[in-house]
Amino acid sequence: MKLGINTFFIMKFGFEAGLKFCQDLGVKAVEVNATESDVKRYCDVDTLLADDGELHRWLDAYASYGLEIYSFAAHGAPLSPDKQIAAEYSHRFRQACKLMEKISVTRLVVVAGLPEGAEGDKTPNWIINTDQDVLSDALKWQWEKRLIPYWTEHGKIAADHGVTLCFEMQVIDMIHTPAKLKRLRDEIGPVVACNFDISHMWVQGIDPFEAMRYLGDLIQNVHLKDTLIHAPNARLRGLFDSTDSLYPEQRSWAFTLPGWGHDEQTWREVITTLRFLGYEGILSLEMESEYIEIEEGLKKTAAFIRSMVLEQPKGPSWWQANELHERWKAGQA
Repeated sequence: MKLGINTFFIMKFGFEAGLKFCQDLGVKAVEVNATESDVKRYCDVDTLLADDGELHRWLDAYASYGLEIYSFAAHGAPLSPDKQIAAEYSHRFRQACKLMEKISVTRLVVVAGLPEGAEGDKTPNWIINTDQDVLSDALKWQWEKRLIPYWTEHGKIAADHGVTLCFEMQVIDMIHTPAKLKRLRDEIGPVVACNFDISHMWVQGIDPFEAMRYLGDLIQNVHLKDTLIHAPNARLRGLFDSTDSLYPEQRSWAFTLPGWGHDEQTWREVITTLRFLGYEGILSLEMESEYIEIEEGLKKTAAFIRSMVLEQPKGPSWWQANELHERWKAGQA
């Protein structure tokens, strides 16, 4: 496994300063944010596609700080009812796939998006209960008319460039549970994989270890973020709380640093479960806590998780290693 980071969370730094900050944290790999606003400091996709000299300088800069470009991230609003927003996302997605093929990076972290609830609506609609026929019909429309057609088309674009789509199961998204992710894979095909962000499991009351085992080798990218459940608030408001995230002290839950919502033993079990599943990829640092400064949060997260990262392949079991040693000694006798 490799300690990594999404470049979106180092935007406060200049390019070289940000890479040096990552190196100092012990980061070995990066998840390059390529489609959100103001990310050109770390990846100006259009320039890199147009200028091979600039591309090589860009790659050399990451390499000079010991940073592998492991994956790309293309968060955004792909299913937005605003056609201009959706079109801009689609363009950036296509450009990111072209650049990834050019530098042989194969994993792209995405969210499925959230469409309107019916033709002509202007507001995205997250439907999580279908007790009423009108809601059941709306959810079916979202899947059949918006989600599946969109990701069938964009999945083919990705596959044509050798890219696998690692869907993040987020709250306020069409694909927010493991079962829905599996359904999307069944609909779209093997281009669909998973970016596992455990924080979104805790928000929804999903057992994250059951989720990991259920998804298995579909997990091809991992984000490190915790969820703090504020029990007094949750008892009054439940977990589907509409309190603004800018007021974390009032909410039922808040995203936070690993170790600040669940204890060290839980996080060791996370790493162990990933090892049991054969995962040897990136563990990408995120910092989405509203009550902690970004740089301080990243430093504390890296310090907490660094000793848990299983950097070496499993290798021979301890007893096998001892047997090999004895054979070697016998051969020297």
